Amino acid sequence: MTPAARSLGRLSREFARRELATLAETGGVRSTVLFTADGFEVASHAADPAAASRLAAIGSSLAALGSAISAEAGLHDFERTLVESSDGLVLIMRVGGTRAMSLAVVTDQTAVLGTVLWAAQRTCQALERISSE
Repeated sequence: MTPAARSLGRLSREFARRELATLAETGGVRSTVLFTADGFEVASHAADPAAASRLAAIGSSLAALGSAISAEAGLHDFERTLVESSDGLVLIMRVGGTRAMSLAVVTDQTAVLGTVLWAAQRTCQALERISSE
C-alpha cells in the first residue's frame, strides 16, 4: 500500500466510499474510483472491482499526461482531463493540493457534463477535507 493510501485510515476510506456512492447517484454516472498518483485504487463505487483497479492504473497515467502537457504548454496546476466517446465520458480530476490522489468518473451518454463536473468537484473537496485531517 502506498503512503497516500495509508494516509486514509479505515474510517476515512469508508467516508470516501460513501462520497463516491453519492457521486454515483448523479445522472448518467456509472462508476467512480479514487486512486493514488501511482495507480492504486483507494476506494470505488463500481459494479466490477477488477475494472475499478484497471481504471485506477490507467487514470494515474492520464493524470500524469495531463500534468505533463499542461506544463509543456506553460499552464500550471493541472486539475482535470476528459475523455469523450459516443457512449459517454471519463473524467479524471485531481483531489487536493498535494496531487497525491485523483478521482475517476465514468458516465454513459445521458450524463450532463456540467452536472458531472459540479458533482465531481464537490466530491473532490469533501475528499480533500478528510484526507487532510
